[in-house]
Amino acid sequence: MRTVHQKNNFIFSQLVFLLIAGVVLFFYPVPAIAEDYEDYLELDLEALMNIEVVSASRMAQKISEAPNAIYVITAEDIRRSGAVDLPDLFRGVPGLNVISMYGNSFGISGRGLNSAFGRGGLQVMIDGRSLFSSFFGGTFWENEEIFMEDIKQIEVISGTGATIWGGNAVSGVINIITKDPEEDQGIMISGKAGTKHLCGTVASYADTIDKLSFRLTGGYWEDEGFRGVHDYRRIPKTTAKVKYKLSNNSVVYFSGGINRAQIGLDLTQFTKRTGSDFRSHYQMLRWEHEFSQDSQLILQTYHSTFQINSYDKEVRVREKKIVIDMQHSFKLGDRHKAVWGFDYQRLGVDSKMLAPVSPDDDVVEFFVQDEVKIFDNVSIIGGVRATKTHRRNWGLSSRFCLLYSPHDNHQFRFAYSRAYKTPSFGAQYMHLKPFPFVITKGDRDLSTEQMTSFELGYRTSFFHKVGLNVELYYNRFERALGVPVTSFFPVVIEWDNYYDIDLKGIEVSFDYPVTNWWMLKANYAYQGSDQKNTPKHKFSLSSRFTFKNGILLDVKTYYVDDTDWGDTEIDDYTRLDVRIAKKFFNGKVELSVVGQNVSDKYHSESVVVGDTANRVERTVYGQVTLWFR
Repeated sequence: MRTVHQKNNFIFSQLVFLLIAGVVLFFYPVPAIAEDYEDYLELDLEALMNIEVVSASRMAQKISEAPNAIYVITAEDIRRSGAVDLPDLFRGVPGLNVISMYGNSFGISGRGLNSAFGRGGLQVMIDGRSLFSSFFGGTFWENEEIFMEDIKQIEVISGTGATIWGGNAVSGVINIITKDPEEDQGIMISGKAGTKHLCGTVASYADTIDKLSFRLTGGYWEDEGFRGVHDYRRIPKTTAKVKYKLSNNSVVYFSGGINRAQIGLDLTQFTKRTGSDFRSHYQMLRWEHEFSQDSQLILQTYHSTFQINSYDKEVRVREKKIVIDMQHSFKLGDRHKAVWGFDYQRLGVDSKMLAPVSPDDDVVEFFVQDEVKIFDNVSIIGGVRATKTHRRNWGLSSRFCLLYSPHDNHQFRFAYSRAYKTPSFGAQYMHLKPFPFVITKGDRDLSTEQMTSFELGYRTSFFHKVGLNVELYYNRFERALGVPVTSFFPVVIEWDNYYDIDLKGIEVSFDYPVTNWWMLKANYAYQGSDQKNTPKHKFSLSSRFTFKNGILLDVKTYYVDDTDWGDTEIDDYTRLDVRIAKKFFNGKVELSVVGQNVSDKYHSESVVVGDTANRVERTVYGQVTLWFR
């Protein structure tokens, strides 16, 4: 329920938004756009609908032809967002729920499956490398080897993507695509400082030597997190990406990264106020070969490790992953576009929080998808993925999609999907005694969670000016995992497949270039869910101004409905983020000031321990960025 304080904050944020827009319109009645952004704003909506994506079918296609609800975040969107943490970029995506649990920890979930660690079946990848934690069953966003300055594009699939990306993609996919070493070459140096003792630096260098090109990036970040909470961060990390051209149609990539973070975090309900070491590294080798314009083979392998060690020695988790992945995409005549492949994963987990077993797992998967053009304006897409694990027998995920375009720039999409999610190692093998007469344990006989999904989508543009996308869905999530109390003396809390969830909703988004210097974006989502901790209504409004004199202004408003977390209700909140920047010396230097949550001193987004709700505070920081090209 919205309190008077919450209503005042919402009204205040709208007044600030209108005031900023009014000032801009008054002082800049006929501004021209900056040169570095001119090409983007001159794109009409028809061209924007033809942005190329790869996540929907694992091969390049226009976004208007994608068989999924897909949302794209560009490098320019990222740079002008003012986001400090990567999850903040997804607050404006209608199919995603973002919650901040601590100052350094986030949960992101898709289409109503809201949870603290994003355990609702969201597959997150960087260049095809999965970030999924086999132990926790989610993603640790605070410990990934990625810099926002290196991202070329983020593609977000709302809804099931399991036939293409595996069992963790039950409710959605986030595919983070980094820049090619041949792109955006030169030296970039950036630094920022602000409230909460926030400070960070990033430097990158990209160049080409004959057939070899490379990008090296390193940085350091620190802050003190939320006030009164032990959630500080000290994060040094570095990444590298190298490209070597074997021939005109064959290329090899090597990438790697290392992270050595010190983080204060309440890792569980029973280990409070402890510091910890978060360490991770990865190495990935990727080969791409084009047999022809319509046939491409990709083979990649990577090794990654991730570990947490708390200073009180109560929490110790180490994960390792070895993956081999192959895919082949091709055309058959003028009517068929197909992709098939396989992957093998060797997963290992070691933790004192697990029962005394050796829970290593071997995962083998095969998939195939075919798109058949029945008529010039009607296509059918069918796909299937077979999965076999050491812990589970064969499982089958499937998807059927019908695309219909009655006119240019009008596309209807109907899809049916069935997907499965294997329980995490923690859910199956956890064994903890945090207090006398209290036991938390997993269940080795847990069943796979199952999602059955129906989707109806419509994408169009009007007058080459307004882009509109509407998505309706109904999902049935069966055998969902939870931790009910199964005994009272001793108290036993045990993982179990003890409930089903019905999820239904609608997502509406539109893009509108009001003038050649003002871009307006908005979206709304309704989420009907049996799960209590899911907000019913979400709304976001983004207004972007680009002026010839080098001034850039971005204003973003987010509204999230109140959320029931069992014994605690989180009030609805409105968040207003503002970024203003100025470019100097022909665009080689940019100074910016960013305010996050400026309309409110603080608000809560989730319950993290018992009935405790941490407070997301207002943040203000300044940043300077230099480019030497």
